[in-house]
Parts: sequence; structure tokens; C-alpha cells
Amino acid sequence: MKTLGEAAMELPWLAPNVDSITTLARMPFRSAWFALKSDPGMLALFARSLGDNPKSAEIDVPLLDAILRRETDFARGFVDWSTLDAARVYRSCYRQATLAEQLAAKVCVDPQLAWTGAFLASLGWLSMTATSPGLVADWLNTLEQNSDTSGWQRELWGADHDTIARRFARSWRFPRWLSTLVGNLALHVDVAERLGADKRLFAIVQLAIASLQEQGEGLQLKIGTPSADLCALLQLSPEETCSLATDTLNAKLPPTSWRCLAESPLAADFVRLALEQRRRDDSQWIERLQQDVDRLQGALAQLYGDEQSRLQEMKVASLAEFAAGAGHEINNPLAVISGQAQYVLKQMDWFDVPAEEIENVGEYLTSLGQKIVPSLQKIIGQTQRVHSILTDLMMFARPAIARPRVMPLRDLVREAIEPLLPLAQQRNVHWSGPDRLLDEMLSTDASQARITLSAILRNAIEAAPADGWVSLRVNLKSNDALELIVEDNGPGLNSAAREHLFDPFFCGRSAGRGRGMGLPIAWRLARQQGGEVRFDGAHAGVTRFVLTLPRAVAKFAAHSNGYHTDALLPTEVSQFADALK
Repeated sequence: MKTLGEAAMELPWLAPNVDSITTLARMPFRSAWFALKSDPGMLALFARSLGDNPKSAEIDVPLLDAILRRETDFARGFVDWSTLDAARVYRSCYRQATLAEQLAAKVCVDPQLAWTGAFLASLGWLSMTATSPGLVADWLNTLEQNSDTSGWQRELWGADHDTIARRFARSWRFPRWLSTLVGNLALHVDVAERLGADKRLFAIVQLAIASLQEQGEGLQLKIGTPSADLCALLQLSPEETCSLATDTLNAKLPPTSWRCLAESPLAADFVRLALEQRRRDDSQWIERLQQDVDRLQGALAQLYGDEQSRLQEMKVASLAEFAAGAGHEINNPLAVISGQAQYVLKQMDWFDVPAEEIENVGEYLTSLGQKIVPSLQKIIGQTQRVHSILTDLMMFARPAIARPRVMPLRDLVREAIEPLLPLAQQRNVHWSGPDRLLDEMLSTDASQARITLSAILRNAIEAAPADGWVSLRVNLKSNDALELIVEDNGPGLNSAAREHLFDPFFCGRSAGRGRGMGLPIAWRLARQQGGEVRFDGAHAGVTRFVLTLPRAVAKFAAHSNGYHTDALLPTEVSQFADALK
């Protein structure tokens, strides 16, 4: 013969109130939460549908399905919670949930989950009341007269409350966080966490039950964590918790008329009609979603094709801009070379003069040299210019492999700024450098980093007006990166200049066109270092570029005894050690 506890563990469900069922048929569960949360049967169905991700639960149609599947069991598991004996069990569950909900709101835990967990924490009592409602009065009398709760429960029920609640929750397939909560209240919160409970939520439910039981309310559930420890964990004062518990005891329960669905056949028909309508609406909604997906798929395919065409056009336009810029930059020195070579060739006509007609050969050769040498020097200068252009172009297209070394930020800033100070003085541009974080260490190719920073600073100096200013600031972006922020009060960039900012041979200055390779090379070399160069916009008359470079400390793993340097070369280790001194 089964014990009372075994019968309770096999209870197929806690039947919801008919009013709750009709409410659910009219509106989604979450919209009707405040009307449904006080119904133990509906709350148990809700808990069963929650899963491990409560926020993603889709529960309306599944709940209605579950109700209709119990058509032959409508009367089984139903309790009129307004009757004298069952009311005390219900009242304890309701007040536990009310206090837990208030505590959860104070410590930023989901109040809905706190309510559910605290209400169903007495799941053993709820299921035993549904199984044997006529014996509840005797159990409550025994509860008041016997301090050994587990002892008399095992004697009368065949199992203690926690065992019944735990097995009931498992048979109903409650989510792990909830089944761990309702079946392990007698454990310490740290132990429950290791079993899968949400620590803060578990602590809130324990504290709510313990606080009410300390004031004589409740069903003498065993709580495995002292109230003081729970208050400390949740950062709540005992006085505040006690005050909330007192207010909860004084609050009135909502008036509810409990009716079984088996006694309301029209309600069952109403639920069937509502469910059919809900399914019809869902099928139409699913069809609309499918159509939307098809349209999105078509739009995505078209967008991909358009993007490919746009990318091809941009590549052609970029190549045309590159060809025009390169042609302009290389054609100018070639024109000078051609003109000077023609001039030199014309001067060679002097060698056709017979020697006997030359009165003073020395003066003749000196005069000829004075005419030819400047042209040859110009030819040499222009060939060097072409060589410089091609060198810059190769540096952008195929830069040398970066060889990172540990170096102080201070050295990089000094090496980049000093060669540009004469240019700043010549243009009457005021300069201000960084005053912090200069002791930071970088892991970068020193030469490439210097070229990069110099190009950005030169661009700022040339963009600043006379009597303008340029500044360099350093910002710690993260544990593995530093930002060098270069600002100037120049006129900024128009939309065309922003679009082609890092294109080779593009120069946005209206007069004195430069080569347009500084920022593209800076961008390319920065990426070589694992960093980046970006234009950060113009704000309140200030134009800003940001250079990001890796910090050396990113290559070191911190240990309790310092740093390990396995990833560095010996020279880097010594440099880093010197920098730390």
C-alpha cells in the first residue's frame, strides 16, 4: 500500500482555478500575471514551462494544451484553498511569495522568479493538501505540537516535506534552478549553488521563509542558512527585512472564489474554442513570418548582388584615383627630367665648335659647366623624388615585416616629435605634448611606429592655421592597447576627404598639394603592428586622429610572483626589466 507521501509524489498536477483558466484563454500569461500568480495550480504549470531560460518561455498555448489533456482529471488535484484548513497552507505560500517578491525588487533579482520560487517552496504541503485534504487539520495540529518536523512527517506521510517537494518537482520536470530550490531549502546556500541553484534567488527565498517563520508564520520548513548570513549576502539589513516581514503579515490576501473546471463544462468548451482560435492566429502569424523570411532572403540576395557591383565600382574608382595620383606625382618629375635633359642636349651643340675657334678653352668649359651642371643636378633631384615616391608606394603596398620590440612610449614620442619641431616653428604652430603615461611600454616595430606617428603629427601641423595648435595625448584604452590621440584646430575635412582619407596619392589640401602618402602609410603600418589609425571626427573645431598601438604588458602573463617572459627575446626581457626599475 502506498504511503500518503508516495501518492502525493504521483499527483499528475495541481488543478488550476477555472477563473485562472478562462483568464489565460483571453490573454497571454505574462499580461495576466497579476491575476494568475496567486493560483497554485496555474503557477505550477507556469513553472513547468519556464525551462532554464525563463525569459524565452512561450507558455500560453502549451498551458492550454496541458489543461485540456487533463480533461478526465479535472477534479483530481483540485483544492478549494478557501476552506479553513487549506487556507492556512495557502496563506503561508502567498505570504512567502509576497515577501520574496519585495526582497527581490530591492536586490535587483527578477521578482517574478522570486515569487514563483517562494510560493512553490512549500510544494510538499501543496501536493499533500491536494492528495488528502481531509487530513490537513491533523497535520497542522501536529505541526504546532511537535518541533521535530521531519520526524512526524516521515511517520505520517512516509517521507519528509523536502523529499516530497524534490521528487514532485523532478516528476513535473521543473527547470533545474527551481527543482534545486524547492527540494533543498534545508541546505546552506553555498551547497545549493553547487547543486545548480541560483545563489541570490535561493537566498531570497530562504530569507523570506525564515523571516516569516521567526514571527510565527509558516509551515516550519527547514532553512539551512542563518538569516544573518542571508542578509549579509544580499546586503540587506536585518531590521529592514523584519519590517518587510511584519508588513507582509498585516497584508490581506486577495479574495478568490475557487472552482473546479470539472464543475464548469461551459468553461472547458470556452477553453477549447480559445485554444483553436489561438492556433489559427498562430498559423496565420507563422505564415506571415515565413513570407517575411522569404522577402528578407530575396532582399539579402539582391543586396549582396548590389554590394558586389558597388564594391567593383569602388575598386575601379579607387584604382582610377590611384592611377591619377600616381601619374600626377611621377609625371611632374619626369617632365622636369625631360626638359632639363633636352636643355643639356642643346648645350652639347657647343662641342661642335672647332677647337681653333675657341680663344680660351678653360673659360669655355667653365661657362659650359655652369649651364649644364644645374640641369644635371635637377635631373638627379627629380630622379630621387621619383625614387622616394616609389619607396613610399612600396611601403604602403608591401611594407617590411614588422619586428616588434619592447620600447618605452617616451622614446617613440621623442623620436617622432623632434624632427617636426622646425616645421611647427616655421608655420607658427604651437605644440603641446603628453604629460602622462609616458612610462608605458609598447610592443612594436620602433621604426614603423615612428613613421606612423610622425605622419599623423605632420598631417596635423600642416592642417593647423598660423598661430594654431597641435596636441598629443595618451589614453590607456585597455590592458593590451594604448591610444595616442593627435588633435589640431585646423578646418577639418570635407566629406570627399573623409571618404578618401587613407587612399594613396589623395591630398585634401587646397593649395600646395602634397604627395598624399602620409596617412595611408600610417594606416598600413599601424595595422602591421596589430593596431590601427582612425579618424575620430571633428568636434567643436577640433580635428582628431587616434593611433592605437599594443602595450608590451599584453605579452606578459601575471603571476603571484611577477611576470613570465617566455614569449620575448632576451633583449626584450632586459629592456622590459630596465623599464620596470
